[in-house]
Amino acid sequence: MRKLLRFLIQNHFIILFLLLESFSLFLLFSTNPYQKFAFYRFSHGIINHISTRISNLEDYLFLYRENKELLEENTKLYNQLASSYSGTTAKTADRLIQGSTDKYLYVSARIINNTVNNQYNYITINKGSRDLIEPEMAVICNDGIVGYTKAVSMNFTIVLPALNLDFIVSGKIKKNGYYGPVSWNGLNANIMTLVDIPHHVALNRGDTIITSGYGGIFPEGYLIGTVQDFRLKGGNYFEIDLTLSPDFRKLENVQVIRYHAKQELDSLQNSIRDD
Repeated sequence: MRKLLRFLIQNHFIILFLLLESFSLFLLFSTNPYQKFAFYRFSHGIINHISTRISNLEDYLFLYRENKELLEENTKLYNQLASSYSGTTAKTADRLIQGSTDKYLYVSARIINNTVNNQYNYITINKGSRDLIEPEMAVICNDGIVGYTKAVSMNFTIVLPALNLDFIVSGKIKKNGYYGPVSWNGLNANIMTLVDIPHHVALNRGDTIITSGYGGIFPEGYLIGTVQDFRLKGGNYFEIDLTLSPDFRKLENVQVIRYHAKQELDSLQNSIRDD
């Protein structure tokens, strides 16, 4: 009580001023229509601004939850495909090791770091070895291929994306099955190049290019891009510019594909090379 009294005595001039100022403003705005309207418009604008910010924040949080739920649902659907482990999640490692050799496991992940303006770009995702992720696993999104896993820790993974000069994938023309290597030249974040397509192959702008399934990383049939332009290179083969399907500047969520038989396939192929 003494502290309160001391505070009031020490600041009585300021308190009296604020009370008189408040009373004066009350009289001004309550008796003068113009000032009353101006004050109402000003206060209403501030309230609307604050309400809009709160509403935007709520919408953002809601969309984040909705996107997360959608990503998890997509993962479940991927894992229920005929070519996947039906009903399998990343926690069922023991069953996965003993599973069929022609199946895939899909693990959802969120991008926490991404570069697109370098010639050697990299992506970091929030899943690692504890989620059964290993090096050289395919990474995709809803729009097509993203890259493959390069380095893995317990909780995080570095992905080598399509926008990296070291990236290469076997792609094929969907309508006729002709295939060749697809790579990035480091110049345009939207363009990749497909080469080694024979000159007699019929091509059209807009043709769809998908993964061929060769190489042991990407399963067959995932979208790479569409034909933008093409030209003869050396007289016998086409060099084809592709419009990359995913927009790497907007990537947020991805799927990592674990191919159960990859280790066996690599071991067999390496044994032939060693001979």
